[in-house]
Amino acid sequence: MDALKAALLRGMFQIINLIPVRLAGAIGAGLGRLAFYLDKRHRSISIRNVTRIYPQQPRSWRTRIARESFAELGRSMLELPHVFLRSKEFLASRVTVEGEDELRAALAGNKGVFLAACHHGNWELGALMFSLLGYDIEFFYRPVRQPFVEAYIRKCRGRFGAKLHPRQEPLRWVMRALKKQSCIGLMIDQHIGDGIPVPFLGHMASTLTLPAVMVRKYDAPILGVGLERVGRGFNFSLKIWRVETPAECTDAESFTYRMTRDIGKSFEPIINLRPEMWLWSHQRWKLLEEREKEISEVVYGTP
Repeated sequence: MDALKAALLRGMFQIINLIPVRLAGAIGAGLGRLAFYLDKRHRSISIRNVTRIYPQQPRSWRTRIARESFAELGRSMLELPHVFLRSKEFLASRVTVEGEDELRAALAGNKGVFLAACHHGNWELGALMFSLLGYDIEFFYRPVRQPFVEAYIRKCRGRFGAKLHPRQEPLRWVMRALKKQSCIGLMIDQHIGDGIPVPFLGHMASTLTLPAVMVRKYDAPILGVGLERVGRGFNFSLKIWRVETPAECTDAESFTYRMTRDIGKSFEPIINLRPEMWLWSHQRWKLLEEREKEISEVVYGTP
């Protein structure tokens, strides 16, 4: 049965790949906007998140940003067959790179490099670009639950040479990768139950500490990366920037807090520039929501 499902998935990707990429993206955006109206739970999460970060904006603006975030997600999903199946030359022709000198300079230190990314725009293409450009890169990633989907997606993500490591895998591979002067990529913008609270877009959010811990342990530089869509078509700008390490921190706790905070803060300009490009439907500020609920129950009583 899994073999049949895998064949159907590959066939679906091949069919979508025959559609011009701009048209596929437009169809995906339309489906995303439809999902905004049909998916009450995630619509509510998105509007609540946008309102938390941009309370000064009119309600109509906040609703539009939440809806267009759904559209961007849908657009990126229908572009995925093109990302996973089109040639290296085609993809490279659609992406300009800003800040590659920062990456080269960081790698010149012979310590490897950590790359922090977030769910902004077509993040699958952003992740693929580094191996496409010829850099050795290894990723932390969350496996897909369906085995036939997982096998296919993993193969596509690694088609230019990237290596993927499930989050559950022991971290011994990190040191090996750094010794090879590889890049190590991870996502930093989702709620983590065992993270620490640091400001993200100005509001406290439970955040992954692993990048900060590894930067301190291995003394390797960390860069932020983001793929910014140019207009609404399949054209992008890959931006790379250095995140400075807090040199004056001597104890591990202070370093971890400040590094984690500064990594998240470095993404604020790219998110604020076009907020509809970011994934607002995730409960990023779940920590605050839980605290606000507790306060409400104390003040007003349990519903």
